[in-house]
Amino acid sequence: MIPTGKLMHQRIAEIVESCTNQFVAEVSRGAEIPAFGSWVHVPTPDGREVYAVVSHVEIGSIEPGRRAVAFGKTTDELRKEMPHVLELLRTTFRAQVLAFKDARGVLRQTLPPFPADIHGFVYPCTEDQVRVLGSPYDFLRMLARNADPAVPVDELLVVIFNQIRKAGGTREAVVEAGRVIGRLFNDDHERLQSILRRID
Repeated sequence: MIPTGKLMHQRIAEIVESCTNQFVAEVSRGAEIPAFGSWVHVPTPDGREVYAVVSHVEIGSIEPGRRAVAFGKTTDELRKEMPHVLELLRTTFRAQVLAFKDARGVLRQTLPPFPADIHGFVYPCTEDQVRVLGSPYDFLRMLARNADPAVPVDELLVVIFNQIRKAGGTREAVVEAGRVIGRLFNDDHERLQSILRRID
């Protein structure tokens, strides 16, 4: 079972758009912006949980249709002299859903039957959670075969492989993940080698 209780104080964002295979969340003021390729999760009151990988991060105006303008000042200068300008900005990220935990606590590497809750809170995954999201690596197949067309999926795969290693994954775990990708890209040897060369 994936531990979640100790993360509840580390809320980083709130979901503002949601569908079955992805969601968009607005980063909370003062929270750390999640990195491209990092794992996040969204718990629900009934014990279900959605797991996703951050595939796009964007900073822009809080007002639809209004673009940010250049002021010729550093962020620190803006914070001191024109703090209202920064208040008009928001950071959002899109995350691709790759797994979920059902109400019985069973982890499934497939899309959930329902989207993550709108206004649900998003939390970063711990290394323990990333480690559990391992074999049989069905989420890699889902990511490669059904990637967001606006997302550089190869770059995302490189980051995910490196996270598997960082989370303390064994050499065997990394090799198994590599085999999954190898089978997916067996007709594109150059693409496969490009991904594997960039694994730390």
